[in-house]
Amino acid sequence: MRYLVTGATGFIGQRLIGHLTGGGHEVTALVRDAGRRVPAAARRVPGARTAQGDLVTGAGLTTAVEEAECVIHLAGATAAATSRGYATVNVDGTRRLCAALAVLPRPPRLVHCSSLAALGPGRLLRESARPAPVSAYGRSKLGGERAVRAVADRVPGVVVRPPIVYGPGDREFVPRLVKAVRAGWLPAVGGPGPRHYSLVHVDDLCRGLLRAAESGVPGTTYHVSDGVEHRWEDIGAAVARTLGRQPPRVRHIPRPLAAPVARLAQLTGTSVVNRDKVAEAVHPAWTCATEHPERSWGFSPSVTLDEGLASVLAPYADARKG
Repeated sequence: MRYLVTGATGFIGQRLIGHLTGGGHEVTALVRDAGRRVPAAARRVPGARTAQGDLVTGAGLTTAVEEAECVIHLAGATAAATSRGYATVNVDGTRRLCAALAVLPRPPRLVHCSSLAALGPGRLLRESARPAPVSAYGRSKLGGERAVRAVADRVPGVVVRPPIVYGPGDREFVPRLVKAVRAGWLPAVGGPGPRHYSLVHVDDLCRGLLRAAESGVPGTTYHVSDGVEHRWEDIGAAVARTLGRQPPRVRHIPRPLAAPVARLAQLTGTSVVNRDKVAEAVHPAWTCATEHPERSWGFSPSVTLDEGLASVLAPYADARKG
């Protein structure tokens, strides 16, 4: 099959390219217009051809997508200083991509990678639950989902909502966990009590995206996770175990104390922890049910948390030995 991938140079995108080319598929990576100052290294995607197209301006999109049989849309803003910063790519960019697909005589399938943040916090939430995002990021991802549904009469699209994604190439979640474990404590914004999270290894997510491309029912949303509700302290303990350290303690940070720090970090650009992240972190549960892809595709995750962390944390463990 001929695939076009947006966001191909990102964490998930680079891994997905490997899965696609390894499966014998033809892959084209969408890269921004050469007129923009994009480093050459970011335009080179091993194992894939490139096509120029800009989700922000819309330039080149129609030409870029016209030969694809399936488009997997990964591009998105995960950190921004303002709501508009998220919406520019996650909503408007998705809308431009959908418009480019909709004008084709035979539009390709579209797999839109959204986020559990679009649905909002809660425990074992199903795809049918009413979305109630609590952050600007989540609202922008929900806006992207709605852009896909707006062209459902022309473009056969499906939405995949992953929770926290980790694995080789992750530069956010696992590195922050390692730092916390080395410090001996895990931060938890808000009051005391257990916290639960769904996770998915990047390779399982890639397999889920491919199954959605092959077998997803147009107009349908699917949750893809490892199928486990992980307690926050258990995640920290798993990291500590792999690194040969003592399990960290969970330290609860009252929201009134976290908010000023987040505001300062957002103004100075010194941290990924901003007000938007605090708005999500204050909620004690972000987990999703995964029966839908299991029933529809026979899909089940293959990477456990310990297995997934082992490969990701190997460099940290080796550095400690050295």
